[in-house]
Parts: sequence; structure tokens; C-alpha cells
Amino acid sequence: MYARYKSHDDATLSYMEGALHRFHTFKDVFLLGRAGRKAKAKANALRTDLVKKQKADEETNAETWTMSKKRRKMNAWRDYISHEIDVSKELDADFKLPKIHLISHWVEHIRRYGALQQYYGERHEQAHKTNLKDGWNASNHNLNYLPQVITFQHHILHFEIGELNLQALAQRRENSAAACNVLPSGADLAAPLGSQSYAKPEFIGPQNRRDGKHPDAMIKDFRALLDNTQDAMHRVAIYSGT
Repeated sequence: MYARYKSHDDATLSYMEGALHRFHTFKDVFLLGRAGRKAKAKANALRTDLVKKQKADEETNAETWTMSKKRRKMNAWRDYISHEIDVSKELDADFKLPKIHLISHWVEHIRRYGALQQYYGERHEQAHKTNLKDGWNASNHNLNYLPQVITFQHHILHFEIGELNLQALAQRRENSAAACNVLPSGADLAAPLGSQSYAKPEFIGPQNRRDGKHPDAMIKDFRALLDNTQDAMHRVAIYSGT
């Protein structure tokens, strides 16, 4: 709540540090809710073990226990099992989360750069889909998939950065007498110098194009966009890099 303030001073930052300190002091009350699958599976195995011991104890003393004593023993076993299960879950739970660690840097960040910009977790979910799932779908799904995912994303980022550079250069519209002679092989494909529109480049992967176009058509579109860039030196640099 303090981090949402649009401006801060030493007092508000001290409030943030105090709130974070209190959280770390009392956070153990949430450990049961932090138990993951492995912790729950271990606790369930422990429960099965203790229930077997309970039944063995009951069978061994069935003849000597009265009804009231049996009731007390069963209640004691129930409380003991419940307590042991909770202890087991707490021992295997922790708060080693990126978000928990991140908040420890907020005060320092605010002192250096000012109030925090608002953000939400959906951006990270979308990045996970783009950076990992799309690359996995484009791979051959074998044991060597990780380099393929990284290469796939690397190619996409190259084209996105190239497109942003071309958009920025197209806005500058710097006239150059040599602009038409830098790439003579693409002169017949170049857009008019006064045109404000350009073809949008796409990434061509190992898959076939869904629209049925031959990959050469995409390259021609990209050349047309490149030829529409007015700065000759930038055109040569971007073309060579691509």
C-alpha cells in the first residue's frame, strides 16, 4: 500500500521498511498455506504411517481399555496426528519467492529513481507465453529443445528491433541523393520516397507460411521497407546486419 504512493519522503520510506520487517517477523503463520505438492505428499505419507500406529495401539490394548479411556486415547491420537501433519508441512514450506525477495529492494529503488511505476503480473504471464511456449511449439520437441527455443526467440527479437529502427528512420525522412543507389537490385521494389506507408516485416521460421505466399515475397516486402529508409548509411548498416 505504501509502495503505491506517487511521492515519498524519509517518513513514508521508513513506514515501508517497518511494514516489511513486521511481515518477516510474523510470516510463519502463513507457512501452512505455502505447502506445495511435495510437502503435502510427504504429509499424507506421514498421516498414513501414524494412522497405522494408531490402529495397532488400539488393537493391542482393546481388551484393557474401557470405553472412556478408549475415547480419550482416540482424541489424543487425533490431536497428535493433526499436530504432526501441520509441523511436517511447515518444515517443508518456505517463502523463497521472487516476489517476496523483490519487495526488499523497493525502498532502495525509490531512493535512487523515485516512486515506483505501477505494474501487474499479467505482463510476466504474457512474456512467458511469448518467450517459451511459442518457441517450444516451433521446436521439434526432442531433448535438445532448449537451444531451439532460444534461437527462435533470438530471431524474433532481431526482426522486432530491426522494424523499430526502420520505423524511427522512416519518421526522420532525411533526404539523401545516394538513397536510390545503395541497393540497385531492389530499386524496382522500392516504395516512393514520399510515401508514408511501408510493408511490415515478419519472421519466417522453418514452418510454411499460412497465407501460402512464397518466402521470397516476404523478403521483397522487407527490401521495399528497407529501400524506403532515407538515410543511406543506416540502410546499409541495417541491411548488412539483417
